[in-house]
Amino acid sequence: MAGPTVEPSSSLGLFRQQQPPIWRRLFHIIAGSSAPILGVFASQEVMVALLAVLAGVAITLEAARFSYEPLNRVLVRLLKPLLKKDEDHKVTAATFMIIASLGCFLFFDKGIAVAALLFLAVGDPAAALVGSRARGLRLWGKSPWGTLAMFFVAAALALILWSTDVASPLWALLVGGLVAAVAEILPLRLDDNATVPLISGGAMALMTL
Repeated sequence: MAGPTVEPSSSLGLFRQQQPPIWRRLFHIIAGSSAPILGVFASQEVMVALLAVLAGVAITLEAARFSYEPLNRVLVRLLKPLLKKDEDHKVTAATFMIIASLGCFLFFDKGIAVAALLFLAVGDPAAALVGSRARGLRLWGKSPWGTLAMFFVAAALALILWSTDVASPLWALLVGGLVAAVAEILPLRLDDNATVPLISGGAMALMTL
């Protein structure tokens, strides 16, 4: 009788078992909220400079790990609880988030950048949490209930940002929250961490011209 088959070691094998999603969601909220919260207090020029450095470091690390597989295996093993199952051979969501944060502070007013990034950081995990537990209709593999949850979270954030004079006008922020929720459910080719803040931020920027 043949013994058990042992699969060869690879970074992909680290994801045979599904990781608890709560760690990714907490990391998403904490890491994603850090730039917009800092942006409330720091100048736009400081945020652009800081995020440009972080984006450069993230892109360099991505290029290095894709070029040198032993480094990729080490990084994947260390960051396994925070990574999606296919991020051992694809650009990580964190890198997309950093690049999108840079784009938001570079192209939009500071208040709009803060709002768009918070919609992603808090609203996207809310959509995943509700959508993964909801039954019924699925659009492109996602639940409309998750989209609705993301909009409600974005609307609450819009009210907070408007009431504290961080961003305005309120109607534009609410529309931006709706755009963010729609962008999250659409089957766009680029990662949500890039598309959601850039599309919602662009919509708010156009409405405040």
